[in-house]
Amino acid sequence: MRGAALLLGLICLLMFGADEQPDSVPPPADKATAVATAVPAYRQAGQVAVLTVKGEIDRVTLRSLERRVARAVRDGADAIVLELDTPGGALDAALDICDLIRSEAPANTVAWINRDAHSAGTIIALACREVVIAPSSHMGVAAPVTGLPGVGMVPMPAAERAKAESWILEEVVHSARRNHYDENLVTAFVSVGVELWLIEHVGTGERVFVDREEFKVLFGEEPTGTLTSITPSLPSSGDSKFMPFFDTTIPPADTGETIDPEEYQKQIEFAQTLPSARLRLTSADRDEWRPLMQIVSSDRLLGINEDEAVYYGLARQIVRNDQQLAAFFGADPVTGIRRYDDSWSEGLVRFLTHPIVMGVLIVIFIVSLFIEMAAPGFGVFGTAATIALLILIGAPFLAGMAQWWDILLIVVGLMLLAAEIFVIPGFGLPGVAGALCVLVGMVGTFVSGDVTTVEGQEQIWTGLTTVLTALFAAGVGLWFLSRYVPTIPVINRVILRAEVSERQAIGVGLLEAMGTAQRALEPGDEGVAATDLRPAGRAEIGGRMVDVKSVGEFIDKGTPIRVVSVGRFVIEVEETLT
Repeated sequence: MRGAALLLGLICLLMFGADEQPDSVPPPADKATAVATAVPAYRQAGQVAVLTVKGEIDRVTLRSLERRVARAVRDGADAIVLELDTPGGALDAALDICDLIRSEAPANTVAWINRDAHSAGTIIALACREVVIAPSSHMGVAAPVTGLPGVGMVPMPAAERAKAESWILEEVVHSARRNHYDENLVTAFVSVGVELWLIEHVGTGERVFVDREEFKVLFGEEPTGTLTSITPSLPSSGDSKFMPFFDTTIPPADTGETIDPEEYQKQIEFAQTLPSARLRLTSADRDEWRPLMQIVSSDRLLGINEDEAVYYGLARQIVRNDQQLAAFFGADPVTGIRRYDDSWSEGLVRFLTHPIVMGVLIVIFIVSLFIEMAAPGFGVFGTAATIALLILIGAPFLAGMAQWWDILLIVVGLMLLAAEIFVIPGFGLPGVAGALCVLVGMVGTFVSGDVTTVEGQEQIWTGLTTVLTALFAAGVGLWFLSRYVPTIPVINRVILRAEVSERQAIGVGLLEAMGTAQRALEPGDEGVAATDLRPAGRAEIGGRMVDVKSVGEFIDKGTPIRVVSVGRFVIEVEETLT
């Protein structure tokens, strides 16, 4: 019980104490590396909060950013920087982080890609008002993928891929229009089949990205592909069925169609309400533009480095360190930057919610519970089972993965199993229902989003695979214990003693075998209940104190009893009728 109480205290600390950690520290002073630049008024900030986002994006990342954004706002930060170094992660968590950026963070929120921001990292970066990037850094390649533990990436059905892509496309195009990025460019991060060429206005130097059809209409000829195909067997790009996610096409002037000037003006005004949207170029614009290069071919996703990010207009500038970051905002390089890192508790929750760790906890829970029931008395193994269960329920709940119904199912399932074992013996309907409730509840702790989505279904498969694998491993562990535990003295010393025959001792040694000089207990032997049997307890039989379990109603202390059976795992007794 003491161990369980300590664990409950730890969980409370994780839930309520994480926000008080001293996780914000100023950077070392190094004024020599600061870069003086002219700072626009909308970007100017006196206090910049840097929130690090490293590793895989998940629900713990979301909860951590919610805490740190709120903390930074309370501390008076007038700009927030998300320092990204991530290979990607969960789509639902990434989309929620984008909503957090738009609704809770200051408008002056900037993404600093400091090494990598792929997949979900790219989606999050685009949601910020501006992007800066460190040397030797990369972004892009944000297509939806799915995988299973121990298997890796698996193919997605076409319909599911299209559904997932539509959500990502809607998010990145919305960010592009909101933050003045090129829609075609961000689409190429997500969808294979997008062909883009970079063109430049001969007068202003403005650069935009056009697909094959717009290139043909603008210049009156097929574009020249300059990228070597990585999948030569694909059909030619002219057969591509790709259509832009948002179609803002104005009919070309040379098609003979007439355009109502008022309608044309309405479309222009509509496009101006969506900052990054633009009208499709036509042959009338031919003399004003010149082609520069092909950016992406139809057989790959777009991924770019720091120089390309700046050249394409996605990143404002290259930022090497905190001092240059402070200069970007016009803040003091020593006192103007404050870092807010993950707390230790968030790292612990992330570790405890890893599928492998959760699988190990399930094994510990099952094996410990089984040993505790086989050797009645709330001891070491009962405490271990309780702690494992609390972690299994508490850690996913803190991470935003487990819902109240997951926990309720597990609790109800355990209650039904207890009723089946102790109240209405015999593996019947309550036992089956209890086992199913526990199974569904444990699988549910792996699911954080909508189960109808690709990601939700992937989480279900991950949970089901983990739970079933853990059940198999627990079965193997129990078999091993039943045969070989007699050779492990340390375990024998922490298991309560039961007096049965040497060959029938629980697990052939889970409980210490009787000495050879004593007669093995047999059905029919009589004794007295030394404790209340509810249904497990202790009894004195033949001058020996043994652990027993009643097979009928509960038996009060001091009641005469008789041995009914002596099994591998338990001695069953009943009240002696007088």
